[in-house]
Amino acid sequence: MNSRRRPNLATPLAAARRAALRAVARPFKWLRPTTQFLLAFALLSLVTTLLLARLHSPLPAGVYAEGDVARTDIVSPSDLPVEDVQATQAARALYPNAPPIFANLKRNQIVAREGDPVTKQMLVQFEAIRAYSQSKRRPQHFIGLFVIVVALYWGAWKFIEHRSQVSALSLSKGRAFTLVASAILVQTVLMRVGAVIADSIAAQGGRAPWNDEMIWGFAIPFASATLLVALLMDVHLALTAGIIGALFAGLLLPNNILMACYAMVSSSAAIYGISRYRERQSVTLAGLFVGVVNSVTAIAVILTAQQPLTFGTIMLSLGCGIIGGILTTIFTAGGLPVNESVFGILTDVKLLELSNADLPVLGQLALRAPGTNQHSHAVGQLAEEACRAINANPLLARIGALYHDIGKLAAPDMFIENQTGTNPHDRIRPSNSARIITSHVTYGLKLANEIGLPQKIADFIPQHHGTRTLHFFLRKAQAQAIHGEAVDEKEFRYPGPKPQFKESAIMMLADSCEAAARSLARPDPENIRSIVGKIFDAIVSDGQLDECDLSLRELTAIRESIITSLTAIYHARIDYPGFNPPAPPTGALPPLLPPADLDTEERGLTYSRPAEVPISKGGEVEDEAVKR
Repeated sequence: MNSRRRPNLATPLAAARRAALRAVARPFKWLRPTTQFLLAFALLSLVTTLLLARLHSPLPAGVYAEGDVARTDIVSPSDLPVEDVQATQAARALYPNAPPIFANLKRNQIVAREGDPVTKQMLVQFEAIRAYSQSKRRPQHFIGLFVIVVALYWGAWKFIEHRSQVSALSLSKGRAFTLVASAILVQTVLMRVGAVIADSIAAQGGRAPWNDEMIWGFAIPFASATLLVALLMDVHLALTAGIIGALFAGLLLPNNILMACYAMVSSSAAIYGISRYRERQSVTLAGLFVGVVNSVTAIAVILTAQQPLTFGTIMLSLGCGIIGGILTTIFTAGGLPVNESVFGILTDVKLLELSNADLPVLGQLALRAPGTNQHSHAVGQLAEEACRAINANPLLARIGALYHDIGKLAAPDMFIENQTGTNPHDRIRPSNSARIITSHVTYGLKLANEIGLPQKIADFIPQHHGTRTLHFFLRKAQAQAIHGEAVDEKEFRYPGPKPQFKESAIMMLADSCEAAARSLARPDPENIRSIVGKIFDAIVSDGQLDECDLSLRELTAIRESIITSLTAIYHARIDYPGFNPPAPPTGALPPLLPPADLDTEERGLTYSRPAEVPISKGGEVEDEAVKR
């Protein structure tokens, strides 16, 4: 199809996504993949360390004033010289020009206990601790923290690498690590911001429990990264994100071990609370479950910390725990569409969005290629039921069927299901016909990239044909060859690859079986069972299913499902007198090749018996072009 006249089928979101990815990747294209990974890994670790870096003294970001109540125990991190305010004042009462008198704070000496009123002497000691932490302790603290962060991220990478070997992830291991690491990084940002807000609120609280920074910290959405990864990937990677996020919470927040335990329980609740993701409502329900678990865990943390369990403490802890669950829902729901678009991940909700008939490409398919559109829906129905029979993904198969033939939009009239007049292939060379037919795969992939179709859906376009041959046009070319001229079989073969996953293999089987059933003049259960078995045997013997992990048991279940579905579609109907066309004369069947020759594909011809339907070695019934 002329690209100048071709309508723009790409959505603004898909175009923006491609532009953003190109802009980000452009500066790194000249680097080797390993170098790119190491640079990105180092940058990730550095940013995370900067977010986690803090004074690591019990002193909060807010400043105490004389008369305030210490909100936690404050301990000297080292031996520090500190001015003795009372001794200095006494000396200057006698000698106005007397120098300050210093006393030494011992390492691990308790400066103030939680609940103690803050005095002038404590303020001087607080300032000495703050100055020490910012000057002498900060570099070594930063280096140690950086090593810990690198080790945790490296552990996550090795686990994802192992997981990709024992299980089929929806993303490559590099992209899976990018997703998990970015989720943890955003989670760390949320914890950092939450810690600052909790400290600010506690500084204004005045009295317990309103001045307790730990209780306000219960409202931080610790489970956001875990819930996001569980929805987009799997629970194993989500648990990894939850463990690392909990450790980071312990490094960042006061009452380190207790807050780390609280964050871990919250993340575990998110994994348990999320069921199969089909609706956005699932995120809300999981978030509410997290809120309930947070509330119970918050009370347990208060008891463990041996704080007074007053009515106000209980109510504030419950409220903050529920707020944490609500915020988890909000941030997870906001991050889902972004990550779905950036990483091309298919959730059930994304699949349902792709089934919208108002999408430009599906609208064009229904308008300009109605036969192809009807065929796609029929194949989707067969594939969906077959997937249910083997516990594959029925929604993925149905949506894949909607898009598997979008490449025919390049020239709809060149395909038999969209033709109403003469067949244009009668006027062109067989090699050109084969090139036009097979090019719908190439154009389909190009169009899929243009509209931002997820890779998993785009994979259906080449894989549902595999590497099968257009035998009808091949034999036609061989018959027309002059003086034994050699015909290159590669010109008549689909480019592949063969099906790589169960749903695309089911698509190949359903596509051929649907075409064969429509070719039968009498599609009764016996004929349908016979033709489906014939197609399955041809596809398996041709090795088209060698690269996917279908078992013989699953193939049997798929075959029975397709037979059942086709029998239901083509069930016998009562003849209504006066409304039925006259029966064809006896013996008026189309010409056939010898019965032993199964290398010809003639889609569209009507046959009375399954044995009369020519099936190629690859199981193809349709060559996409042969006139009925």
